[in-house]
Amino acid sequence: MSVVANDDLIRRPHPRLRPFVGDYVGYDISGVPAGTHLGLPSGSLTFIVAIDQPLQQCMPKAEKTDSFDVLLAGLHLWPTIIQHEGAMAGVQINFTPFAPRAFFDMPAVEFAHRSLDLSDVARPVAVELHERVNAATGWPERFDAIDDVLLRAVHGEAHLRPEVVESWRQIARSHGGLPVSLVADQVGWSRRHLNGQFRAEFGIGPKEAARVIRFDRARRIIASGRTGLAEVAAVCGYTDQSHLNRDFRLLTGTSPTGWLDDDPVARRSSPEGAVSFSDDSGRISR
Repeated sequence: MSVVANDDLIRRPHPRLRPFVGDYVGYDISGVPAGTHLGLPSGSLTFIVAIDQPLQQCMPKAEKTDSFDVLLAGLHLWPTIIQHEGAMAGVQINFTPFAPRAFFDMPAVEFAHRSLDLSDVARPVAVELHERVNAATGWPERFDAIDDVLLRAVHGEAHLRPEVVESWRQIARSHGGLPVSLVADQVGWSRRHLNGQFRAEFGIGPKEAARVIRFDRARRIIASGRTGLAEVAAVCGYTDQSHLNRDFRLLTGTSPTGWLDDDPVARRSSPEGAVSFSDDSGRISR
């Protein structure tokens, strides 16, 4: 989900959590027409603690709407649909794909392409997060509560194969621009073996990860409204604007302009709360 950019609503977690967790991003959106908001693919797992009202996720194929107090969704290649009545509030915790092992002893593949209520995975953590975030009277107190809960939940190690870790880092550091063949060469695996190991851990392949990470960067620049699509395509490594449009439609079901025209929450949001897994320490950073 995209969120309103405000320095008071964004905070880095405790240093011990940073190998697995990016920014905490608060959002409090009101005054938009009731409707739907697209939760778009990214290189982070979607981890949201709802404030006041549960998050309402629509599942069109199943013709149902699920409610979440604490949502944890894995890496995915298509948008999710969030229903709202003109207002939404919560905290998004940007989880790296390594975080599920460190917190829940589960690989990210267990969450891929689906949304779960965290209470189904780690009920004590989910209940405490929801209760304390909703009882807090301000954003600093909410962020302090999340730090406290996650510090007690983290095991300190993710226990992934180093080649898998390094391959994700290489793709993320290049913003999805590094050829998969070169990534495989750098970790000493064949492309086929890399694809199998990568997919078994994260639920998507390295080529798909590169596409999603590149797209995520592009759509945040688009949302800023300061750069034309042709320039976005060039900056983000697309062949041309048509290539950008094709990838955008593949991952969202709509065009860049259609996304902004049809989603008032996206228009009200800014990319400044975004994070990407990019630095040499394995942490998440802007």
